[in-house]
Amino acid sequence: MHSNHSLPRPQIWVGGHGRAHCINRLNHITDEGTVLMSAPRMQVTRSEDGEKAVLSFLESSGMSGSIELDIEQLLQLIASLGYARSSLLEKQPIPSMEGTRVTPVYNTHWALQIDTLTEGSTLAFQHPAYGAVGLVFTPDDVEKLIQGLQKHRTIIHSAPDASQKPS
Repeated sequence: MHSNHSLPRPQIWVGGHGRAHCINRLNHITDEGTVLMSAPRMQVTRSEDGEKAVLSFLESSGMSGSIELDIEQLLQLIASLGYARSSLLEKQPIPSMEGTRVTPVYNTHWALQIDTLTEGSTLAFQHPAYGAVGLVFTPDDVEKLIQGLQKHRTIIHSAPDASQKPS
């Protein structure tokens, strides 16, 4: 569902080498539809040695302290948060991609695999933020994708390697 006005996006504090910054804000929408901005409750920074992430509780969380996470623990936390988000959204319709901003992944490993459940195909790839992820295309989706890729092949690129570079 696409609306002409946009609500503020959820915020999480992130940063590197002791610096933290806010990229989204956690909001609460009242029964009347009013958006209340809540203060960030945690921040994630990179440890001084650059080997770990540090999740620190902020004053507004009502908790104190921090937790150091290595890359595997961080990936496990990200996956757990993703599953939690997915379960909270399971009864809601999938939103349209119209007007949605995406963060493209330019340098990764990917594989195309058969999906036996749908008799379609799974495009699996290593996402730098989320680890290994996959998107299943049903046979109908595969046909639409093939048509779209065939149209893409007709694009005239300004230089031989232009399709390899982000714009």
